[in-house]
Amino acid sequence: MAEDGITVDASRCFALFRRLSTKNQRKVSRAALRGAANKIKKEAVKNLQGVIGHSVRKTSTYQRANGKTGKRSLAKGIKAVAKNPETAKVHVMGDYRLKFFIIEPDQSRMTKGRRGKGKEIPLRRASNRGPRLKDQGKHKWFAKAVAAKEREAAQDIERELIKHIQKQARREGLTSN
Repeated sequence: MAEDGITVDASRCFALFRRLSTKNQRKVSRAALRGAANKIKKEAVKNLQGVIGHSVRKTSTYQRANGKTGKRSLAKGIKAVAKNPETAKVHVMGDYRLKFFIIEPDQSRMTKGRRGKGKEIPLRRASNRGPRLKDQGKHKWFAKAVAAKEREAAQDIERELIKHIQKQARREGLTSN
């Protein structure tokens, strides 16, 4: 793997990987997956910025259960998680408010009321999401981010893995360079 004139021998890196302890092997693979998933996360934040029309890093205040107020931005709701060493996921449910930017306004829902128990009925009125979200293409901001960066993230996993193997090997003293 040659990059900017530096040649890295992948077989040497994977030999270092086998010499790491099991705990550090898991740590290295999770870090590599998280680094690749962050590419999709960054693209999703950029697409969300285009949907809502103002900074997603701008904080809004909310009331906590204990009476205190807190601040939260919409960008913090997009999470890149790699809990096990085999898979990573990027999701938007870190903040419940983001689900309203994904649900399309013409979707139907199940009800329990008098109008029909358990029957699908259309929403009673249009949602108050503002004129910018009336465009149907705007609701696919997360799917577009995944489609745009999924291939690049998959190709980036090997580079991230080699980088983190070398970093962990230096920490453990298995290599000097």
